[in-house]
Amino acid sequence: MNRRRPSRIGLVLGGGAARGWAHIGAIRALHDAGIKPDVVCGTSIGALVGAVYANGDLDWLEDWVTRLTWQTVVRLLDLRLSGGLLGGKKVIQVFADQFNGCEIADLQIPFAAVATELDTGRETWLQDGSVVNAVRASIAIPGIFTPLWHDGVWLVDGGLSNPVPVSVARGMRADCVIAVDLNNDILNGRDLGGVVAGTAVMPAPMPGHDVVTASTEEGATVAPEEHVAPQLLRRNGKPWPRWLQPAPGYESRDVRVPLPPSARVPSMLSSVAQGIDIMQVRITRSRLAGEPADILIQPRLGGMGIFDFHRAAPAIAEGRAAVEAMMPAIRARLGMD
Repeated sequence: MNRRRPSRIGLVLGGGAARGWAHIGAIRALHDAGIKPDVVCGTSIGALVGAVYANGDLDWLEDWVTRLTWQTVVRLLDLRLSGGLLGGKKVIQVFADQFNGCEIADLQIPFAAVATELDTGRETWLQDGSVVNAVRASIAIPGIFTPLWHDGVWLVDGGLSNPVPVSVARGMRADCVIAVDLNNDILNGRDLGGVVAGTAVMPAPMPGHDVVTASTEEGATVAPEEHVAPQLLRRNGKPWPRWLQPAPGYESRDVRVPLPPSARVPSMLSSVAQGIDIMQVRITRSRLAGEPADILIQPRLGGMGIFDFHRAAPAIAEGRAAVEAMMPAIRARLGMD
């Protein structure tokens, strides 16, 4: 059956904190294939990257994030005691200087950011006004960044209501939506049937799980060849310990070994981060089930934490790899073959 070529392509960039640097690689890969979206929308870090991209500043962003070090990140995250653990003023100022008072209507590509009303939980689409304020509201993770007062309500992270805002792109009249979901792989197999009590599983791809997929018109799923996440993204940037590594020359898709004993209580930040991850996975799956994208890109970012902003290079590489793995399905859906 011949598929009608889309006239308006929407790019949806999902939330995921530091994992959002993968969006840069995904956009680069789409551009390399001659695919440029007509509308862009995003949630949280997806709103930030999307706004920078819509302003024509992706080169600047990539250069900036790839030079970030852990020390730089710590200096940018200003600690405070009210509203949230981090004020966010320093990092927002970096982008405010770049946008230089730009309004959403002034961007080169139609853009929308998603935020959530703190009092009611209602989803809010920010499509006009200050770009910086829209991004600031969309990234305001409760308890981490302070909320933003906007039009008489407090706004917080859009990931609470719509982590991968396909519905926003549809509302902006996109007839083909390419969505990038950063949350598919982040629970490191626990939520995907990979880990059982007292065992650990090597992070090799498993049939039916953790692969990028694309929805077809008939409702089937297209799964391209599996790609392996960069080594730096497999265990929070650290090499797997020897007791978890298979013998030389031996590879298994399900290597189970006893977990080492540990009685340490998780730190406050790790507990918060893991809680956010669980929430994002659950909400994302629920929303995408009811509002599927035409093409769903799911980079393998399970080993990257939400505060790992200094690890942009492997995240960007994985974003590119995920799109390249999906390229046959993308070309087919866009009628490019």
